[in-house]
Amino acid sequence: MSLQKARILEWNPAKGFGWLQVGGKRVFLHIRDFAERHKQPEAGDVVQFQMGRDAKGRACAKQAVHVNDGGRLTCDGGRLTWADWLIVAGLLLLPGIALTYWDWDWRKTAPVFAAISGVTYIAYAHDKRRARSRGWRVAEATLHLLEALGGWPGAFLAQRRLRHKCSKLGYQIVFWFIVLVWQFIAFESLNDWRILRSLRGMASPFGNDTMTLAPLTVRR
Repeated sequence: MSLQKARILEWNPAKGFGWLQVGGKRVFLHIRDFAERHKQPEAGDVVQFQMGRDAKGRACAKQAVHVNDGGRLTCDGGRLTWADWLIVAGLLLLPGIALTYWDWDWRKTAPVFAAISGVTYIAYAHDKRRARSRGWRVAEATLHLLEALGGWPGAFLAQRRLRHKCSKLGYQIVFWFIVLVWQFIAFESLNDWRILRSLRGMASPFGNDTMTLAPLTVRR
């Protein structure tokens, strides 16, 4: 079934439905007939949809998605802002310092993490296409695993560029937890694992003397 584009002519947020202007006629659209939403629908928004029928056989819009998020660009021609790149750079600063502090060759590790981020971005894009076509989705656990393996920068950029997974609170909580874990590990490695040493010492009935972390070789 072919896709059409139309502008929302009227929208009732209290009742969750409105009307599209399709040629010279009005077409009904209900909030439940959005395949995905990034914002509250408003009059003036442009949506892409399939023409369908309701339970009474009346014409209505189905599988609707915002084309421009009510004015903001999305995956149909979206772009990343300088703020997005600055956030990624800021989040990469501490892990980058930690990698150079310890005996890691950034010329070897940087391409590996860049590749993981690239794979993560592709996984997001694939899941986005599947969401629109109602096909088999990429499991959220798979996306989170890629993020945890170091693909979280690619995930962050994909969320902003594709407008995908950014409005799902539960998903965002896990995503930012992964990012914070990376920041914490980097911080701890630069501080001789003091917090983890203290926690292990508190958990040990024999105190700190019998519980030590494996030493790492520092590049002088």
